[in-house]
Amino acid sequence: MSDFLKELIRTSEATGEGLPTWWSELRAAAVDRLRELSVPGRKDEEWRFLKLKPLTGRAWPSAGTSTVDVADVVESRRIPEADGATLVFVNGRFSADHSSLDGITDAVTIAPFSGLASEDTTDLVRDYVATQTYWADDVFWNGNTANFEDGAVILVPRGEVVEPVVHLLFVGTGEEAGAVHPRNVIVAGESAQVTVVEEYVGAGDGAYFHNVVDEVFVGANASVNHFKVQRDTDEAFHVARNLVALSRDCRYVSTAVNIGAALSRNDSYARYEGTNIDCNLDGLAFLKGTQVSDTHTAIDHALPDSRSYQLHKVIVDDRAHSVFNGKIFVRQDAQRTRSEQLNQNLLLSTGSHVDTKPQLEILADDVVCAHGATVGQLEDDHFFYLQSRGLTPEKAKALLTYAFAAEVLETITVDSLRSSLEQEVLHATAGDE
Repeated sequence: MSDFLKELIRTSEATGEGLPTWWSELRAAAVDRLRELSVPGRKDEEWRFLKLKPLTGRAWPSAGTSTVDVADVVESRRIPEADGATLVFVNGRFSADHSSLDGITDAVTIAPFSGLASEDTTDLVRDYVATQTYWADDVFWNGNTANFEDGAVILVPRGEVVEPVVHLLFVGTGEEAGAVHPRNVIVAGESAQVTVVEEYVGAGDGAYFHNVVDEVFVGANASVNHFKVQRDTDEAFHVARNLVALSRDCRYVSTAVNIGAALSRNDSYARYEGTNIDCNLDGLAFLKGTQVSDTHTAIDHALPDSRSYQLHKVIVDDRAHSVFNGKIFVRQDAQRTRSEQLNQNLLLSTGSHVDTKPQLEILADDVVCAHGATVGQLEDDHFFYLQSRGLTPEKAKALLTYAFAAEVLETITVDSLRSSLEQEVLHATAGDE
């Protein structure tokens, strides 16, 4: 057994004292499964384009309590639309000093897992945690299940509309090169509505490891907007699992923006458990230096008369490497499905590298489905046009790159977040960040 797995098991057995019985049993079962698993490598189909050794070739102890002052980092990431609805976690631990829930009504539960445990009210979420089995044999899913102690719980009852944006901010520090295992549960009851911004940032220098699991349940006729931004430090590692269960007549919109981390892996699985469902899984990655980013998605149409749309764009500069694998399953009973998937990649240097693999698996015969992938560079004619009108080469490159990214950024309905990301793309490409 690798040191990576041994440490996941050791930290689980050394922590978790005082947790409710069901939670402890869940952790113990995940530890038993970890003992049967091995760390994935390039011989595994789902991981063949990645060199995981920088992450899995070392042991990651649990990140300790931070001594870094993160006030400036937290303040710089404030979202005006989330006034009174912000949960902040530092090294995976809830920070009450930086959080506020003044804008949330009593009917809605928004709290850290640790707060629920202290109040012995975890029955609110026990029916949702680890109830799906898609990643039952995944090391990172089980590593999170075996070690999570905190994260966000968002429970929106039937008919409730959460007016402020809910902002989940996770700050990682590299003080002890530790691992953090946040678990976030988002449940929207029938006809409920909520918008969630989930953001990961780094404070200070040094490596750390964010191993994230999100479990999202969208009830009948409910609507969930879920925007995730990953801005971890250049030395950090980020692995995320986003599992979505969709009920009849619901709407789920997700946009994941990946900017930080030395190596990141973001997986999403959406299962259709009803009819007349709309699901968008969009993404944008902007990679520089030697960054590596891998995105895997799976949309599982199990029942008829639903729709899914996916646009994933990647900007790759220097010697960075991007991987995309998008799967669409249309089961035999999923007649009259409409599904579109497109992966577009922009290479800004000769040393950048892209691996892309869009997939369709269709067992129904009355469907409209399409998928595709493109890899290209900026057009010389476009450069010439902009420079002939007075733009420097750097500004022309920045503007063209922004135009490429804008289609995805426009899907983010939180104005302040979208604006900050637009500026980030412009400045980073122009070299004046």
